[in-house]
Amino acid sequence: MTTEKRIFYSICLISFIGPFLSTSLTIAMPIMAGEFAVPPDQMSWVVTAFLITTAAALLPLGKVSDIHGRRRTYAAALTGFGISAAAAALTPSLAILIGLNMLQGIFLAAIYVSYMPLLLATTDESRQGRVLGVAVSMTYLGMSLGPVIGGIITQFIGWRFIFGLSAGGIAISYALIRPVRQEWYAHGSPFVNIVSSALSTAGIVLFLCGLSLYAENHLLLWLGLLFLVLFLFHESRSYHPLLPLYIFRNLTFTMSNLASLIQYSATYAVSFLLSLYLQIIAGLPPATSGLILLAQPVIMAVLSPKAGELSDRYGPRYIASAGLALTTAGLTCFALQPRLSIPAAVFFLLLIGLGAALFGAPNNSAIMSSVKPAYHGTAASMLALARNLGQAVSMAAVTLILTQHTLTITPYEEAVHSALQVSFSLLAILCFLAVFASLVRGRA
Repeated sequence: MTTEKRIFYSICLISFIGPFLSTSLTIAMPIMAGEFAVPPDQMSWVVTAFLITTAAALLPLGKVSDIHGRRRTYAAALTGFGISAAAAALTPSLAILIGLNMLQGIFLAAIYVSYMPLLLATTDESRQGRVLGVAVSMTYLGMSLGPVIGGIITQFIGWRFIFGLSAGGIAISYALIRPVRQEWYAHGSPFVNIVSSALSTAGIVLFLCGLSLYAENHLLLWLGLLFLVLFLFHESRSYHPLLPLYIFRNLTFTMSNLASLIQYSATYAVSFLLSLYLQIIAGLPPATSGLILLAQPVIMAVLSPKAGELSDRYGPRYIASAGLALTTAGLTCFALQPRLSIPAAVFFLLLIGLGAALFGAPNNSAIMSSVKPAYHGTAASMLALARNLGQAVSMAAVTLILTQHTLTITPYEEAVHSALQVSFSLLAILCFLAVFASLVRGRA
């Protein structure tokens, strides 16, 4: 097997496993809460801690990948991810499980910052969009099958086997890349700026914790913003910056990342909102609701490779912008429909999924191709950071809206229905703004 194929298959497999693991655990949360004898709301920290540590580790590990090599970083991260996943299958307590999930978040961050540069380094420029599209489709496939397979495993085998199965898949991914000996580096500063790493990590952790706990404590959010401002100030004066700020003079790079941040902010909470509608207002059982929600990620998984091909042929600017426009239309339809029929909900989800498929791979291709190979690690870090921040902002915003409505409106079902309409309206406006960010990026 050629080096290119080994890297491609390994990355496709790990692109599936990451989202599969997180979405499978979401389904298993009630059972896990019962086994650990804790309230179900405490289980949310299993996923929250994972997301926060992933986001916080991205920038420092992007620099580590540049200095020590993309293949070496990727292989080491696979090893750590697999060991921590296997250990999680044997964990005796919730606290240890959360700690292991934080470790998994750090290792997954190292995978995120190294796998796109590896793909691009081993793929002809004419096929890069298609290859990125396949990797994105595997991510969506993991999101699609996670709730289904995770539910079956949890019901008939037990939630611990989710971690065991994931560890097995990670081992295969590692076995594929282990024979590869060629290495890829980025030319630049040979140092990881410790002060910048500390400031960025503290800022992101405090900011995301502040978003999650905003109703109880506003201070964490503002402290996080303060540390991030200090980070930017320090970077502007550093001879060895963690994040070279001059890269943001590149309009394509900046606007593509901004479009990604806004798009994830506008779409990540859709499944959560619709699951509330289907179960609380429409009265559907969880299994039926889950099957309806599959419509969005399935179409994303099917069409993402084709979107990548179109991006290779025609450029990403208008294809990604058209995708955002379709997503905006789907969100607007949800906002304007006070009572949804099941066929209407599926159609609107397909519209959002089609838009997301047209946006994802072309936008990723625009970001990675807008910088020189020496900055591919930085570009991959920023892309992953935009995704994680967008996800956190999306959930924080709709949670705040739901909290305010349930406190002021009765009965509960009416409060939820009102909150959903306000949330979908806000998400539609956000996605509309992303269209403009995508259009003004210029040619990649």
